[in-house]
Amino acid sequence: PRSSTMRTTWQPLSNETKPLTFLLVLTVLFLFTSSCSDNIQNAHDAYNKKDYKEAHKLFLSLATDGVAQAQNTLGLIYSNGQGVPQDNKEAVKWWRLAAEQGFAPAQTNLGWMYSKGQGVPQDDKEAIKWWRLAAEQGFSQAQNNLGVMYSKGLGVPQDDKEATKWWRLAAEQGFAPAQYNLYQSTRNFTRR
Repeated sequence: PRSSTMRTTWQPLSNETKPLTFLLVLTVLFLFTSSCSDNIQNAHDAYNKKDYKEAHKLFLSLATDGVAQAQNTLGLIYSNGQGVPQDNKEAVKWWRLAAEQGFAPAQTNLGWMYSKGQGVPQDDKEAIKWWRLAAEQGFSQAQNNLGVMYSKGLGVPQDDKEATKWWRLAAEQGFAPAQYNLYQSTRNFTRR
């Protein structure tokens, strides 16, 4: 026999249980976040000590759990062959997973791989796609890369104004290559 207090259909939480449920959810999130941040820190510590085998092991565990920052760093580990055989296809795999979560550094790295044809077929339009996603989040390296593509007309129509726009956005954040590109572009405009 069922208890008379048992819910047999979904009902919204009562006002008495909402605060408790909210606190329980916050506690679980806090514990997961602090555990995850400790694990990320341990992985970064191993990487910075050049203990790449340990860093790989720690980042792989986090990356498999879907942590975008770990997936991005794992891509770097494979791209550079640090503690593992160098493997651009494996780097692309991890960068794509992080990029699809909206992680701007991974979107930038993935764009670079498409631009250079490393681990994937060379494809300027695909590079532009990933750089634009990162650039629109304010990631200066991607903004600079978009500026270069517009300046040279690679994957997009050549457009000096659009190139200048992206270089200016990156330069305003102190990104030195964009500052140089912006300076060079203004020198070229004054010579015309």
